[in-house]
Amino acid sequence: MSDPEVSIVVPTYRGAESLTELVDRLASTMGERKLTHEVVIVNDASPDNTWEILRKLSESYPELVAIDLLHNHGQARATICGLAHARGSFVATMDDDLQHPPEELPKLIDVLESNPALDAVVGTWPRDEGLLRNIGSRVHSMIDRIAYGTPRGFHHTAYRLMRRPVVDAIVEHGTRTPVMSPLLRQVTSQIANVPVAHHGRAHGDSNFRFGHGFVTVFTNLFQASTLPLRILSRFGLAAAALATALGLVLVGRWVAGANPPPGWLSSFTAVVFFGGASLFGLGLLGEYVHLIMREVRQPPRWSIRSMIGSGR
Repeated sequence: MSDPEVSIVVPTYRGAESLTELVDRLASTMGERKLTHEVVIVNDASPDNTWEILRKLSESYPELVAIDLLHNHGQARATICGLAHARGSFVATMDDDLQHPPEELPKLIDVLESNPALDAVVGTWPRDEGLLRNIGSRVHSMIDRIAYGTPRGFHHTAYRLMRRPVVDAIVEHGTRTPVMSPLLRQVTSQIANVPVAHHGRAHGDSNFRFGHGFVTVFTNLFQASTLPLRILSRFGLAAAALATALGLVLVGRWVAGANPPPGWLSSFTAVVFFGGASLFGLGLLGEYVHLIMREVRQPPRWSIRSMIGSGR
């Protein structure tokens, strides 16, 4: 079977209600562009009837590849599992809830085809998702700039289109704790944003919660960057410099004949503060040791129960 021109990878969790419309709209969009394509949908151990829906869809859509995971691995690993099974020269990723309109995919294709120097494009849209999520997006963008050198004004989303070499490099990375956006930046810097439409969720409630957003920022910061350790080391250096300066001041006062202050309050504050900072640093080191152990043990990045579609 010849490889398709475009592969669309969709991780799904509790997305049964939107999958039929998603696959139908993708088939219509790719048909209008006369592009051969495949849709690789990875069921991340969803507890609803997602897999039954995918089995039925595979009977009507020969371009559908459905992968059923044994265990819930999270969006990033489910996405990379889909990338590992995609065969297209161009590979797109998108969400399963129709907030990423399939009809916008040709915009990403046009930009990547017309710019040979680009390795990937990322769809973006004006953000107005409520106060908490807007604040979270700004914090996330700030961390991206500081930790990974993401250019100011560039925004990461899950609506992407990548060339084959980029996809191969991401799949070969082999980490057990992947974070897609930093991983894409590590593979290539030739990425551009493309304005696309963004629709409201068509079915059900979002799986995103404030706690999920906090975990995402935490994951991006700790699992793909040593920024917290760099901050901690610089904090320790600054504290040592400050303590040295204060010591010199006190020695100078003593040489000048001034009575040294009793100092119990400052000593108590310093001990408590730096003791807490030390415990915080140990906690950070513990997180990194845990991540190192996960990588060293090399557990399977994903576990597949079954796969259907496209002759597989």
